[in-house]
Formats: sequence, C-alpha cells, structure tokens
Amino acid sequence: MHKLRDKAITDIVRSRLSEDQDTSGQTIDVTVTEGDLFLVGWCDSTDQKISAVRIAKGAHGVRTVINNIRVRPAPRQSI
Repeated sequence: MHKLRDKAITDIVRSRLSEDQDTSGQTIDVTVTEGDLFLVGWCDSTDQKISAVRIAKGAHGVRTVINNIRVRPAPRQSI
C-alpha cells in the first residue's frame, strides 16, 4: 500500500515542480519512501530551492521533506 501511495505522491510533486514558474526546468529528482519525500538536484537560486520545498510540503501524504537541493554557483565574470 505504501508503494502505491508513495508513487502517487512522487508523480504529483514532479508534476507540480514542472508546472511551477520558479521550479520548471530545474534539475530536481523526487523520491518518496513511506511518506518521506527526498528532493535531490540543482537549481539556479535560493528562491527556486525554497519553492521546491514549499511544493513538496504541500502535497497530501508527505510526512517529512528531506531537502538535498543545491544552488548552482553564479558564473564567474571575466575581467
């Protein structure tokens, strides 16, 4: 039963991340195990990272969110 529920949560969060203006196009993987949701990947800004966590926490059935998203460093400008 957990596997079906976890799969449904995973699908919902992935869909919401891809539809959200802030998180669309970012490299974020979603895995759910017994209601614990893991976010792993990269985004371009701290705001995008915060949005991804907000989306994950808002999904019905999520017990906890483990956030392993990293923000890409800003490109160095040459002088």
